[in-house]
Amino acid sequence: MVIVLAVTSIGVYALSSYRTIVTVTPISVSSINGENELEVKVLINYGPFGGTSPLSDAEVWVSGPSGIVAQNATNPHGIVTFQLPSGDYTVLVTVLHETIKVHLTQSEQIEIDYAYLYK
Repeated sequence: MVIVLAVTSIGVYALSSYRTIVTVTPISVSSINGENELEVKVLINYGPFGGTSPLSDAEVWVSGPSGIVAQNATNPHGIVTFQLPSGDYTVLVTVLHETIKVHLTQSEQIEIDYAYLYK
């Protein structure tokens, strides 16, 4: 009985912290022709006991005030990069329906740790 309660408690705690996490961090990449690098890294998180894997071939769209300005697919490591001037952008990972807004003033990485089993 005690073992069942302990395992249940651990499972409840692990699942309560299971959610999609988006982080935006500066990266040290020099600007090219006045444009910044925006790196998008997409990871699929299969839960506390399933691990994390990069999502390859995911379409990523970047839009600005005038519409879509760039699009490309992630590589086998779940990464896609864009060269963009400073400004406000919306990044969409189409297959996940995950949208992130970013104010780009320097080179940055957006990492999406997507909780696959979370509803």
